[in-house]
Parts: sequence; C-alpha cells; structure tokens
Amino acid sequence: MTGPERIDELRVSIDALDRQIITLLAQRTSVVRELTEFKNDEETVRSPGRVAHVIEKVRRLAVEEGMPPGIAESVYRTLITELTDLQMELLAERRAAAARREKTPAGEGAA
Repeated sequence: MTGPERIDELRVSIDALDRQIITLLAQRTSVVRELTEFKNDEETVRSPGRVAHVIEKVRRLAVEEGMPPGIAESVYRTLITELTDLQMELLAERRAAAARREKTPAGEGAA
C-alpha cells in the first residue's frame, strides 16, 4: 500500500470515529439536559467539585488508553464549559416560564 492510499484509508477511519464520537457526545448532551431538570440554581449547575472529579477521571482514563492526558483534559474542559452554558440557558428558560405562570392569574391565558 502506498503512502497516499494509507492516508486515505486512515482518513476514512477518522471519519468513522468522528461519527461515533459525535453520537456519544449527543447522548451525553441528552443526559445533561435531563439532569438539568433537577438543578435549581447556578451553584448546582456549575458544580466545581464535580468538574474537578470529571477532569481527574478523564485524565486517568486517557493514560489507561495510551492517550496524552492533556488532550482529554482540554477536550473535556471545552465540553464542560459548553454544557454548563447550555444548562444555564435551560435553567433561565425554566425560571422565565415559571415567572410567566406566576404572573398569569388563574383562568387567564388558557385558550
């Protein structure tokens, strides 16, 4: 097999792995969305202790898999930041909906 052929083959493998990674990230996001339903304040969403635990865990898993732990940490820090932002948005939407319900007198607003 020539170098260019092998490069093409490896790129196909990377594309397949990317699909699997995105599928797993989508599943993780779905779980985070559901988890957010049980959180009621910013402190619970941000959970610095939980973040530290997750980072420690993924660094350890990376080493076990023969991967540089800094890559896993960087990826997860970005993932955690983005999912925390999503959770804060969901929490704000839930609070806004609750405030609207409180402002609507009983019997009004129903169609």
